[in-house]
Formats: sequence, C-alpha cells, structure tokens
Amino acid sequence: MRTAGMTAIGAALESLAALADDADREALAALADRLDSARLRVLVAGEAKRGKSTLVNALLGREILPVGVTPLTAVATTVVQADGEDIEVTFGDGRTERQPLSALADYGTERGNPGNCRNVSGITVRADAQILARGAEIVDTPGTGSVHADNTAAADAALPSMDAAIFVLTADPPVSASERDLLGRVAGLSVALFVVLNKADYLDEQSLSEAREFTARVVSDVTGRAERVYPLSARTALTPAGDAGFTAFAQDFTGYLDAGRIAGLERSVARHARRIGRQLLDEVALAQRAARLPGEDAGAQVAAFRARLAAMSSGRVDAEDRATAQSRRLLEALNAAAADARPRLSAETAERMAAVLDRDLAAVPVSEIERSGRAQLTGMVAAAAEDWRQEQTGRLQDGLRTLGQRLLSDLEAELAAVRTAAADLLGLELTLPASDERLPDSRSFFYTLDEHVDQAELVAGAIRRRVPGDYGRRLARRAVLDQVDQLVSSQIGRARGDLQYRLAEAARQVIADVRRRYAISAQRLTAALDHASLIRAQAGQERDRQLAELDERDRSIRAALGRIPGESGTAAVGV
Repeated sequence: MRTAGMTAIGAALESLAALADDADREALAALADRLDSARLRVLVAGEAKRGKSTLVNALLGREILPVGVTPLTAVATTVVQADGEDIEVTFGDGRTERQPLSALADYGTERGNPGNCRNVSGITVRADAQILARGAEIVDTPGTGSVHADNTAAADAALPSMDAAIFVLTADPPVSASERDLLGRVAGLSVALFVVLNKADYLDEQSLSEAREFTARVVSDVTGRAERVYPLSARTALTPAGDAGFTAFAQDFTGYLDAGRIAGLERSVARHARRIGRQLLDEVALAQRAARLPGEDAGAQVAAFRARLAAMSSGRVDAEDRATAQSRRLLEALNAAAADARPRLSAETAERMAAVLDRDLAAVPVSEIERSGRAQLTGMVAAAAEDWRQEQTGRLQDGLRTLGQRLLSDLEAELAAVRTAAADLLGLELTLPASDERLPDSRSFFYTLDEHVDQAELVAGAIRRRVPGDYGRRLARRAVLDQVDQLVSSQIGRARGDLQYRLAEAARQVIADVRRRYAISAQRLTAALDHASLIRAQAGQERDRQLAELDERDRSIRAALGRIPGESGTAAVGV
C-alpha cells in the first residue's frame, strides 16, 4: 500500500531527477525504484571472514551466494525477488550483461574476478525467496579490512546506499577496534540495525554468554542505545537441524519487515533525497551568486573564491602527504621496536626457560626434557610475542586514530574556510555538510605461531636420547635453550610482518577516504563556478535567459525539498 508520505517523496524524487546530473539521477532512480516497490535495501556489513555470505544464504533458505575459507566476495551483490534465477552484471563503463546464476562466482568473487579485473561495479541476483518476497533486497558486501584492498573500497562504496543494516560480528575473536568504527558508520547511515554474533557454535555456553555481553556493551557504547545481539551459527542454520539463535534473529528481522519496513523506507529515502537536494541547492546558489556579482570586482571575487577551492584541493594533497608520512613514522617505530624486542625477549625467555629446566626438568629423562621443554618454550615464546604484538597493535591504532582525527579536523577547517569565503566574497551561505562517516582508525591484526622442526634436528634429537645419564640431559637442556633465539626471532618477525601489512592497508584506506572526501566537497562547487563563468561570458538576452533558468532551477529544487516529509513526518520547511 502506497502511503501519502511515499507519494510525496516519489514526487520529490521525480522533480530532483529532472534537475540532476547523470550520477545523481542514477541514485535518485534507484531510490524511486525502491519506493515504488516498497523494497527496503538491507546491507549485510562487517569485516572479512565473519560469515556474511553464509548468513545471507541462511536468510534465503539455501546456498545461492558463493562462500569459502578465504575472503571471497569481491563486489557488492544485491539479491532481489524474482520468479526466475539469473544475475545482472553492471560494469564500470555502464554496460550490463545478463548471465546464469552459475556465473556469479566468475564475476563477484576474488577467485573468479581477482582485484576486480573485470571492472564490475555491481551485481544483482534474481532469486525466489520468502524473505525477499516480504519486501527486502539484501546486499552482501565484501569484507572491510580484507587482505584485498579493492574489497574494502567496494564495501565502503556500498555503505551510503543502505536503508537498514545487518552488522555481522563473530563470537571468536570478539569485536575489534576497527569493527567498532565500522559499526559507528553503519549505525549512522541506517534506519534499522540488527547485530549478529555469528559462529556461536565455536564457543561453549559460558564463553558465548561472555562474548554476547561484551558485544552488547560495545554496541551500546557506539550507538547510544541498547541493541539486541543475536548469537547464532549461520552455517548450522543451513543444515536440516537448523539453529535456534538464527531462528530468533530471523523472526525479529521478518517481524520488522512486516511491521516497520514502510516507515523505515520512507525515512531512509527521504534522508537520501534530502542530502542530494541540498547538494544541488548549494551548486545552483553558488552559480546564481557568482553569475550576478555586480561591478568591476566581481571577477576578482569569483577568482578569490575559486582560489579558496583550489587551496582546498591543495589541502587534500597535504592531507595525503601527512597520512603517508605518519604511516612511515609508525612503520619505522615498529621496526625499531622489533629490533629492540628480539634480544630483550630472547634473554628474558632464556632465563625463564633455564629456571624451568633446572627446577622442574632437572632429573627427568632426556626425551621428557625435549618434549616438555619444547612445549613450555613454545608457550613462553608465544606469550611473549603476543604481548609484544598487542603492545604494538595498540601503538599503531593510537597513531592511526590520531591521524584520522587530525585529517578530519583539517577537512572541517577547510569546509569552514570555504563557507567563510562564500559569505565574505559572495555574500552566500552554503550548507556544505560534513560527511556523516568517520575516518577508519585501524584494521584488525592477527597472529599465529606454529612449530617446525627440520630433519637435521630430528636426527640430532634421536642421538641425544641415546646418550646416557646427566650428560644426555645436559645436551637436551642445551638443545632446548639453543632454540630460544630462533623461535623469538621468527615469531617477532612474523608478528611484525603482519603488522606491517595491516598498517599499509590501513594507510591506503585513510588516503583513499581523504581523497574521496575532498573530491565530494570541492568538485560540485568548482563545476558551479564554471557554469557561472559561462553565463557571465554571455551578453544581453542570452545571459538573461540563462540566469532565469538558474532562478527556476533554484525554485524547483526548493519546491522538491519542501515536498519531502521531515523526520517528524511533516513536510520540511525553510531548507
């Protein structure tokens, strides 16, 4: 059933589309399509390898999307209701292709489309499923923080298009700092949020309860409200036995689709349309003012404002340079910390291990010295390396957080300077809203330790075990202690290598985010100034005609914005 609010928003979308450029027109058309079909766009978001595709399959009731043990989803994939089954692939150049559902892995996964070498911008899967028939389109996104940088970029690009969101975490490991940041962005962009704690079958009941309580506290801190956290196993949900946690989540999610979808859709589409309309209004207001400036100083004033925008572009370059320099300093500090840690941790571990050998293993057989000594040494090295990794992770996250806050503050200062310049030079008040997203603070880090004994050591160990008495035990003791330097060095090196990669990935993401933010803020205004310059170059009736067109465009945008229901359900006024 089409409500009065949906009718009003639909009329506003149609009016704005007639005034927009190609990119905005495409976004407005997508909004109109969702509104006409009363279809809520639900984004399944989260970091890599949290089981998002498996969860979507569980919601669909069968395996439609590819899943795997490595980061797989490479392109945002939207699943919509249809009688038949196929996929529509949209490419970066605007082309579309229809393919059978079996071709999905060839276009939408990292295996079939590595690094998005096919230049796919999006995939729509048509399938028949009860959850889709209830008025949802479900978007499976690539995981952020993936080892594949393109996946993170594709996931970030999909975020602003959502209406509602399912945020997928896992019970083990628990929510990370980077997931907390992503959750904040998703919560700020969605009208409804469901938080899932997947892979619950990996933990026992007590551990799962602790993980759920911890996650609920984090979610509450981020969103400012109590949100239910659903522990479940999407993998088990797809088995004949099913999963009770998934059943509870699915009931609440479908309940929202039945009772809250229409109201949520109205709010979300109205917000998207209002944002696009205000951007259009800023552009036309600037073009109007710049084209009408009187007197000999008009050209100088416009030139000065254009210089302010150019300075903002220079600010982008400076911001990128700062991000690069800061990541370099963090890397240098990490390498220095690793170089310092190796001899220090080796000495500390050797001392502790010697005490264990002299106290607990002094009189045991040679084979026990080697077996138990190796096991205890491995545990010591793992713990020491893990403590070092956690310390360095904290330092890197703090450094990236400080960088993000500084870059965002710099961008806000640039926007403020542009607003001030518009007021002082042109007598114009610009909206220039700041982004409702935050720069990413960090990415998750991982650490592993395995044991490796080469063939020569196996032979040497066999010989030592045949040497009798105290001499054999001394040889075994020495053999255990001789492993300290190698184990510490290899594990610190492994942890450092992982941290280096994660730092580089985070720095790339920060720089990409900075570039995108500055471009969004400056490109539209520069285009408006170019338009004004063309009008000023005209004479007589042609100039008057183009100015009249700008005035009519301004009135039309304001009229369209005035038809969009506000947050309270009434028409927005005074935009």
